[in-house]
Amino acid sequence: MPERLAKPWVTYALIAANAAVFIFELARGASLTSPTPLQIAELGGSYPPLTLGGQWWRLGSSMFLHYGVLHVGLNMVCLYQVRVAEQLFGRIGLFAIYLVAGLGGGIATLVASPNAVAAGASGAVFGVYGAFAAFLVLRRAQIEPEAWKRTARSIGQFLLINLAVGLMVSGISLSAHVGGLIVGFAAGAALLAGARAEPQRPLRAVAVAVVGVALTAGAVAVMASTAVQT
Repeated sequence: MPERLAKPWVTYALIAANAAVFIFELARGASLTSPTPLQIAELGGSYPPLTLGGQWWRLGSSMFLHYGVLHVGLNMVCLYQVRVAEQLFGRIGLFAIYLVAGLGGGIATLVASPNAVAAGASGAVFGVYGAFAAFLVLRRAQIEPEAWKRTARSIGQFLLINLAVGLMVSGISLSAHVGGLIVGFAAGAALLAGARAEPQRPLRAVAVAVVGVALTAGAVAVMASTAVQT
């Protein structure tokens, strides 16, 4: 197991950043419970015609915007509940996972919902859970069997419940959840694989972030080119 960190400061900082952006939303006149897609788009939500039309930065800003207090509250509670991931992957590793999973969820939403204004940290948060799942798979031998079973069951229940909610409730981007989960699992595996994973973790985390941003830029460029041609 990695050396225990004093506090999961990056997790706390991400929660604080999301809360601060939500306060900014309210200050700009957005509704507390149900801001409109137009309001979210004006604040930086990812709207495909704009995101693919040169405003690529919306994939980043949309990760911190939310459709109301319930939306941001649930995402931040879920992120807080998996704060142990910062101990498992380190501060740089946790930030890299959050970043690339959020971008991956944003790309998935661009593909699946070309007319929707997307916002929320769901893809990034699901990515952290995906990375935690990668830890359970790749480090199973290091975990006491009963503890492994309890943790795996808890993670599985969380994912199934949230995926079910995404299917039943309109306005929730299931594609962002799935995209973030897959990217997060891959990022977590990249940080864990191999006998020298622990000493290489900071360098690997930087590489994961750089490669993730580069792949995102490439995907946006390809999608923008395709949109122009059609």
